[in-house]
Amino acid sequence: MASTPTPNEPTTKKAGSAKVAPKKAAPKAFAKTAPVESPGQIIAERYRDTAYEALVGRNGENVSAVMSAGEAVLAGMAEVSQEMMTFAGDRLRQDMEVAEDFARSKSPEELFEKQCSFAQRAAEQYAAETSKLIAMFARIQQSCWAPVRERTKETLHGLNGEEEEAGK
Repeated sequence: MASTPTPNEPTTKKAGSAKVAPKKAAPKAFAKTAPVESPGQIIAERYRDTAYEALVGRNGENVSAVMSAGEAVLAGMAEVSQEMMTFAGDRLRQDMEVAEDFARSKSPEELFEKQCSFAQRAAEQYAAETSKLIAMFARIQQSCWAPVRERTKETLHGLNGEEEEAGK
């Protein structure tokens, strides 16, 4: 029965009938020296550490940028909602007023003129409101991307070492 060698016992390996001597440990003077790295390995290591720090190490800043973007979207959507409710309320009020005006018409021709005028005004108001909402959505879109864009710029500048140069 073969016993398991202890760390201090030399091990032998049977290769056919020949025995192979164990490798000796490196002298202590050489054990502490680091392996020589190529310039490519050094650069890769530098960028790996920098990228890790910039992307993961500052995760709180990244989360904060995303949260700011979310807040901008929510605030913008609340503004859009308020605008749409105001417009709908105004339109409803005008529709009720015009219905009374239609009822006071003296002839079919007068009613037709009132209806045409009402339809034209309503179409103009809807077109103006649509333009206003499109402008609001464009502004909201810009404001929600701003924190993410700024955080991304900071991260990229950090990866390129510009943060260190700016501090000097």
